[in-house]
Amino acid sequence: LDPEDLREVVRAYQETAAAVIARHEGHIAQYLGDGLLVYFGYPRPHEDDAARAVRAGLEVVGAIRELSLPTTPLPQPLQVRIGIHTGLVVVGEIGGGDRHEQLALGETPNVAARLQSLAEPNAVVISDATERLIEGLFDSDALGPQQLKGVAAPVGAHRVRAARGAGSRFEVSLQRGLTPLVGRRRELETLAEGWQAARTGVRVV
Repeated sequence: LDPEDLREVVRAYQETAAAVIARHEGHIAQYLGDGLLVYFGYPRPHEDDAARAVRAGLEVVGAIRELSLPTTPLPQPLQVRIGIHTGLVVVGEIGGGDRHEQLALGETPNVAARLQSLAEPNAVVISDATERLIEGLFDSDALGPQQLKGVAAPVGAHRVRAARGAGSRFEVSLQRGLTPLVGRRRELETLAEGWQAARTGVRVV
């Protein structure tokens, strides 16, 4: 493509992906050519940020598949690869001169980028750390331990296929069966008494 046409394709892709990410309250930290660096959990944290990231990834794949570019016919359909990893980071200002950015520093962004390089076209690949946080919410296939460039220990990877019906980890726990409370008779009686008092409008002091 001519540079002008390529610019329009990349712009359309970025706008489409950004709309999906915004719906799940993710934060686009950087536009890297035809790639995006996205944070979930910063600057606004949620209890289900890992699930939000995976849902957004699947929806980006779907949106790009359906993206129409009538003014710029492509020799083949547009495709996207997504890598997701969960871990600790330190967010701070880096840069020099007039150029400063708030970026997450640590191994997490590097692992996510390496997982993205493993992904096939139109695929979402996640790490073991992310898989543990979304277990039961999505269908995925284990890819086994992967030796990633710049990462000392192998990282378990999974390809996410689709979302399941459960909307939260608590709903998944309900389906599997909750762990019963053992040896908490007094605590349960207190809760039951408080609940009954609340229902009848009696104030308990």
